[in-house]
Amino acid sequence: MSTPKIVVIGSIVVDLPLTLPRDPILGETLLVDSIGLTLGGKAINQGLQAALCDEPVLVIGKVGEDILGHWVIDQMIDKGLDTQGILHSGITSCAVPIILPNAQYILQVPGANKFVTPDDIHETQELWENAEILLLQGEIPPMASLTAAQVAKKRNMLVICDPAPATAITDELLKWVDVLTPNAQELAVLAHLDGGTIEEQVRQVWLKHSHFRALIVTLGDEGVFIKTHDNPGDKIPAPTIKALDPTAAGDAFNGVLAYSIRHGLSWKKACQMGCCAGALAASQRGASISLAPLSSISKMWDQFYSNMQTF
Repeated sequence: MSTPKIVVIGSIVVDLPLTLPRDPILGETLLVDSIGLTLGGKAINQGLQAALCDEPVLVIGKVGEDILGHWVIDQMIDKGLDTQGILHSGITSCAVPIILPNAQYILQVPGANKFVTPDDIHETQELWENAEILLLQGEIPPMASLTAAQVAKKRNMLVICDPAPATAITDELLKWVDVLTPNAQELAVLAHLDGGTIEEQVRQVWLKHSHFRALIVTLGDEGVFIKTHDNPGDKIPAPTIKALDPTAAGDAFNGVLAYSIRHGLSWKKACQMGCCAGALAASQRGASISLAPLSSISKMWDQFYSNMQTF
């Protein structure tokens, strides 16, 4: 397996979506319409999206020594992901999305994700000593993410942080981050500025963290807003698609953003490629199973962005 240049450290989840015909009545046994079994979690989704761009990717995280944990590793191998960074503790984290005709909610079992520690980062750091980009999120304990960011910066790696959930992202961690990619809700939490515009909230976060190389706000079907040191703020539209399930759209964006930056694309084109990946993911149901290959992402870019100016 090739030496990984992109490392993703974060959550690994088994998704078990249940589709119900209607709301159950208290105490009732209700037959479900369908059940799924898919690989998920932000580390898996972001890592797999980068891998679908033919990028060697190392995922670091934890699963249990149970049947689901072994299934996760088999699935990762089957999808071309490096599993050397997978450690074991407790039970495998899983999520049960309950899908109703007019609503959806998720039952979450934290499991092994909550047991990722700084020691785990040190134990696996030799596996990514030649990597160039680190992707982090907020679904593992903050101290583990902080340790990973500190190791990465000592190696002059680019650290990209998807602050989801934003409540798990500390100011100390943000000191070590180069690129922050919140959605609109996460941006409001980090800016401590309810009711402000996107531009005002971006300005507030940038004032506190002016060391960022880029602050990129994902806005769903409205595209993204990006600020860099060379650009005070620019909105990039998203391709028009029929959205079916936005679950993995943000992860798709981050995975392709990391790939694009590593391969020398401009900030704007990297965001455009990420928007294409997010749109394609949102046009399909499911999490990791909705992620698109690089050929499909590039085709959508040609159709939607090729005549637009890049910077």
